[in-house]
Amino acid sequence: TEVKSNDVEVKEAPTANPVEETTEAAAAEENGNNKEMSSLDAAIIRQLEYYFGDSNLARDKFLQEQITKDEGWVPLTTLLTFKRLQALSEDPKVIVDAIEKSDEGLIEISEDRSKLRRHPERPLQEQNEETRKEIYRRTVYLKGFPLQETEMSHLIDYFAPYEKVLNIVMRKYHDKVEKKYCFKGSVFVTFATREQAEEFLKKEKLEYKEKELIRKWQDDYFEEKKAKLNKHKKNKQNQKEEEKDDISHLPKGSVLHLDGFGSDTTRESIKEALDAIDSSLEIAYVDFQKTDKAGYVRFNTENAAKTIFDKLTDGKLTIDNVEITGRVLADDEEIEFLRKVVRDQKAKRGANKNKGGHKGRGHGHGKHNNNRKRKADHGESESDGPTPAKVDAKE
Repeated sequence: TEVKSNDVEVKEAPTANPVEETTEAAAAEENGNNKEMSSLDAAIIRQLEYYFGDSNLARDKFLQEQITKDEGWVPLTTLLTFKRLQALSEDPKVIVDAIEKSDEGLIEISEDRSKLRRHPERPLQEQNEETRKEIYRRTVYLKGFPLQETEMSHLIDYFAPYEKVLNIVMRKYHDKVEKKYCFKGSVFVTFATREQAEEFLKKEKLEYKEKELIRKWQDDYFEEKKAKLNKHKKNKQNQKEEEKDDISHLPKGSVLHLDGFGSDTTRESIKEALDAIDSSLEIAYVDFQKTDKAGYVRFNTENAAKTIFDKLTDGKLTIDNVEITGRVLADDEEIEFLRKVVRDQKAKRGANKNKGGHKGRGHGHGKHNNNRKRKADHGESESDGPTPAKVDAKE
């Protein structure tokens, strides 16, 4: 099973609403014509070579559309609508003068210096499973960046000294409450070669704002994530199987849901009303608190709830002068309720065990306790323990 990242990649186009921020970082070095390169030049080169680089161009639908119009040429006027480039400079001359200083050979300048394109001798690699795996092999996962106030520009500056970072992906998730995408505190960083990525991982310690970063291969991260996911699925399945076995001793068709109680209703009045309908059916537990509008009655025998329900008129009965609507739990709703009964019973047993043994007057004597023992012999107790949380009948 392949585990895929949930990270969302979005192009940076005039109308784009970026979800994942990415960048391509190129070394700020002097080129063959010995023109001095400023920090602004280096930043412009990084941004342009990101736009036309393998990582972005392969998925940037907007830019792909632009390069089909004029033999790959993209007007500077179009590029300068891209937010990150625009933030560096809005002067076409500054942009062209900067890219001229790059020794990467990735971007070509038109004769009239008004357009740029990816160099024809550097065609985009075919995107397939093989190239994807090759990129993964030189990509590193890092975690430990501040969740708040971490900007792509900060990461660009941070990774600039390392040879040679091609791409940074800020991993984000969608916060449904805030209705926005938030930084996870981790990134994927792709290097030009596997060897450069290895050198980066070999560094003894790496910190960002005095906090040590967790580093590992992206492939290792995905493998660990897959193993964790599989373990979670297995545990969940085991829990379901265990709960399925746990409820096997509980009678089916034994839970009656009642709705419409008045403010005066008590557990005792519920029991009295049901006893009046059929006193032969033994009640195991009434899941109800005073002032609740609805509750559950669980019987000790199979199909007892159905037996009671069949004796009602149109599924109605009267309790404390209030008309109550009844129905029998079935299928998944019944299973979920019975599982909760088992969990509550286990919780009560655990709580009693922690308290230790109880001795002395009032314990284990008298008719009432004999009755409780008789019920326990049927796999039941007088109480299921703490009152279970209400189960929504619609679930």
